[in-house]
Amino acid sequence: MRSTAPAKTKVERLDRGDRLDRLVVGSRVFYPAHGVATVAGMEKREFGEAEQEFYVLTLDRGVRLLLPTSKVDAAGVRALVSPTKARELMRSVADEPTVDVTPWRERTTSYADALRQGAPEGYTDILRQLLFRSRSDKLSAIERRLLETARGYFVGEIGAVLELSSEQIDASLLSQTNGTVVLGEPKQ
Repeated sequence: MRSTAPAKTKVERLDRGDRLDRLVVGSRVFYPAHGVATVAGMEKREFGEAEQEFYVLTLDRGVRLLLPTSKVDAAGVRALVSPTKARELMRSVADEPTVDVTPWRERTTSYADALRQGAPEGYTDILRQLLFRSRSDKLSAIERRLLETARGYFVGEIGAVLELSSEQIDASLLSQTNGTVVLGEPKQ
């Protein structure tokens, strides 16, 4: 089922910020805990006597997900950031963060919670914090995993919006951190 919405209206918003009312087939969205996805279509499935409608989302890594149309808002699915916001986030990674002196366990829990929410400012701040911390300290396995998740979200969304490859974004991140961070493949 294809939407008849004009091309400019890739997602329709409620009156409240980035919350989405419905998705438009062909649009690109950010799905927390998964990353950037394309709305590939819609499907109806029967469960006993009831029929339910789903959006079919295809993640950039090829995974196909079904999202009930009634659960878009609860899932936290949102429109991708604007190109202006994406460029701002790219520049902000170079800013030296305020040193987070929160105990390690609380800090990692806070980072994990922020990543589950999927806000672009949140994953960018975590990326900045952990890149900065990795220059002087060895990151724990949990911190490395959080860094790769934040990096995956950043590379996925910023790359999709600015039409940059992961290699181009990695080169930018490396130059902003004086090449002191070894970056692997993004995980979304």
